[in-house]
Amino acid sequence: MESIRNFLKSWPGRIFLMLCLSPLVILGLESYFTGSANANDVAKVGDQTISRAEYQDAINNRRNELLQNGVEASAINTNALNREVLESLINRAVLRNQSEQLGMHVSDQVINDLLLQDPQFLDENGQFSNDRFAFALQQQGITKDQLFAQYRQQLNLMQLYASVAQTALYPEAEINDLLALQLETRDVWVYRLPWEQYKDKVSVSNKEIEDYYNEHKNELNSVAMVDLAYIQLDPSKITVEEVSKEEVQAQYDAFKANYAGNYSQKLSQILVTGDNAQKTIQQIENRLKKGESFEALAKEFSEDPVSAAKGGDIGTFNPDVFGADGSKVAQAIEGLNKGQVSAPVKTSFGYQLFKVTEMSGAGVPSLDSMREELVAQAKRQKREELIADKITRINEMAIDGVSIEDIAQQEELSVQKIKDYTKKGNKTVLAQPAVIEAAFDDYAIQDESVSASIKVNNGTLWVQPTNYRPVKPLTLQQATAKIKNILVQQKASAQALAAAQNISKTVNNKGMQAVQAKFQSLGNVNRQSPLLTAKEQAIAFSKDSTGGKQVAVSEKTNEGATVLVLGPITKGSMQDVPAAELSQAMFDMRSIRGQEYFSDYVEYLKGATKIEKNEKVINEVGGV
Repeated sequence: MESIRNFLKSWPGRIFLMLCLSPLVILGLESYFTGSANANDVAKVGDQTISRAEYQDAINNRRNELLQNGVEASAINTNALNREVLESLINRAVLRNQSEQLGMHVSDQVINDLLLQDPQFLDENGQFSNDRFAFALQQQGITKDQLFAQYRQQLNLMQLYASVAQTALYPEAEINDLLALQLETRDVWVYRLPWEQYKDKVSVSNKEIEDYYNEHKNELNSVAMVDLAYIQLDPSKITVEEVSKEEVQAQYDAFKANYAGNYSQKLSQILVTGDNAQKTIQQIENRLKKGESFEALAKEFSEDPVSAAKGGDIGTFNPDVFGADGSKVAQAIEGLNKGQVSAPVKTSFGYQLFKVTEMSGAGVPSLDSMREELVAQAKRQKREELIADKITRINEMAIDGVSIEDIAQQEELSVQKIKDYTKKGNKTVLAQPAVIEAAFDDYAIQDESVSASIKVNNGTLWVQPTNYRPVKPLTLQQATAKIKNILVQQKASAQALAAAQNISKTVNNKGMQAVQAKFQSLGNVNRQSPLLTAKEQAIAFSKDSTGGKQVAVSEKTNEGATVLVLGPITKGSMQDVPAAELSQAMFDMRSIRGQEYFSDYVEYLKGATKIEKNEKVINEVGGV
């Protein structure tokens, strides 16, 4: 705790306290400290509230997480994502209620001990680093108190989870039985009969179609569809002018300000604040020029208590630690050799002098050696700026109600069209969930307006739906073709199954060589073999053979029917499982049972908790 107190008094601590003066609502943390509801809250869950900001931040964080994991933006179903996030926030609120009612509490000392051991805050010697702690707070945009609140809430919930999940019992005998089943193997041969090869052997009467229609008419509906016009902005087709010398120099300056590589400088500093700071720092500078010790003057004059106690030592230079002043400090120490002191630097914290105490690695590469890379970076930046400007202009025109044809003409893009663009079962080139969502937006359909920009892998899209046809019941005539296809597949699949059953019977009576079916050998497989479909896996170990003979089984599948010829089951031996793997398997199974217990517990708590959702605010933020 003393390390953190010192940090908050030090110059980096002051930096981050200044950066974190924004309201807690930005972080969605206000729900930690208040239980009162207002009209702008998303939900009231017992004594807890979920604010608009907390909901919006959680949506943004979840979306960013998906994007960072490689999910394409246009593949994200916004409604499903929002629903998942809201349910998660409600679950957390229910659990916060319960942890408070049970009196669970984590002390500051426990949190402090965890922070002191957190690898992200340790330096190369394994010691707690104020600089790294400060940098982590800056990256998250929070204060020390907010970090403690986050840790405390998370630890409380972990305590609650452990108290429930650890009550789950999974007897070792049951675990051994399950593992033994997973270790079983057998030789398998497969013969698949697709229903399509029987479709010409079946017929469907008008009477059968009519009977099916009368029985399922409530399920036979048209698909919602529109005629879709769209424009696409391809970044590779944006023309970029040659970059200037000034632009290359700007790229190099930015590179130097953030250069890490294998080059580093260790610094000491003297910080002076107050009305007379400039005069004082100049006096200190004069004394340094006369040969006085930088370390001694730092201990005497520096107003940063942590570094002053160490003769001004602040460790390896990292421009990010200085926030907005990073480039200014970098320029001040640029070109200094070991033992040299910078000129006074005016920062947002006062006046500072810096001394280079150690240098390692090679210097910053020259501009000429990096020219090709810098030119390419400058071009990329110019292209990104042109694209961003173009997207902004198109979005503004879309908001103003300009048609997609007029937008395309003004921005020199081509309009492409898709007739009968469907909401369900979409097989077009624009089948991404985000595009479908924009095309069938209620307001867009009503106004036949152009959507906002939609990010896809190969650029950015805007869509304009017209001629909306809503879902409506199909007439017998409209449904006839669809019903006929369904009945043909049903009848053909039944024939495929009958043929499969006959093959199985023959194999069981006379052996596999007695049938003309060309079986494919899958070799020795287990219950999870990817060579089998889910339905085939379900029957592959359903029957054991006797006397070492093969046994045949058959089953209807989504594709038609399958015949499996199965060799004797080889039992798995627990002795073949390494002790570490066995222990891990037992842990995993008990963890799964614990998670099931905890999920049931959460549902029980939700049933016993008053939950009020503010649909108006939910829909304003994004809807579910």
